[in-house]
Amino acid sequence: DEAQRIMAQQQQHEDRASAASEQREAMLRAFVTAEGRERLKRVEQVREDRARTIEMHIIQQVRAGKLQPPIGDDIVRELLSQLSTEGGVGGSSGPKITVVRKRGDDDW
Repeated sequence: DEAQRIMAQQQQHEDRASAASEQREAMLRAFVTAEGRERLKRVEQVREDRARTIEMHIIQQVRAGKLQPPIGDDIVRELLSQLSTEGGVGGSSGPKITVVRKRGDDDW
């Protein structure tokens, strides 16, 4: 009984997540041009969190009337650059890598 209840809850959670994802995709198809969606898909392959942030930002801004559809690739690029310069997701907040090279006798 307990196992069936847990499995039913998991199924309901998956169904809700799937429905929310489908709704988000439908709104993006309505709001964003094919080129803009293509760029978001490429970003998603590298940084899923950044793509989700931009997608939610676009949906919220269109609903609030601050952005007018269709949202093109140029606007998606602008939003991505704003996000990285604000230090939002990624950009300057990631780990820093410093390369220190050893100097050999032949370097001089």
